Amino acid sequence: MNLGDKVRTIRKSHELNQKEFALKIGVSQGTLSDIERGVCLPSCETIIALKNTFQCDLNWLLSDYDESFSQTPTYISSEELKLLTSIRALPAQEKNELYEIIEIKMRKIKYP
Repeated sequence: MNLGDKVRTIRKSHELNQKEFALKIGVSQGTLSDIERGVCLPSCETIIALKNTFQCDLNWLLSDYDESFSQTPTYISSEELKLLTSIRALPAQEKNELYEIIEIKMRKIKYP
């Protein structure tokens, strides 16, 4: 996956069209289109805007290594960010209870 594909993945995971996404990262829609198609590379300012606005991992975004070696996608959707923020706000005991519930759910999925 090249850099343009990764930018497109971030945009689509947040369910934004090119115009909306371009506005959020401070580029024109045409520039975003060029970045997504691999015609040009984003500026440092645009990369920083991607990181700050969409909490994407810069190592994932900028790496050239084969994606098959990547463990998991390192961008965070808006739903995942909301969930993570909520979990971080919980007291430790509540986090532990939530973790136990998640383990039960995962076992259920693994062994229906």
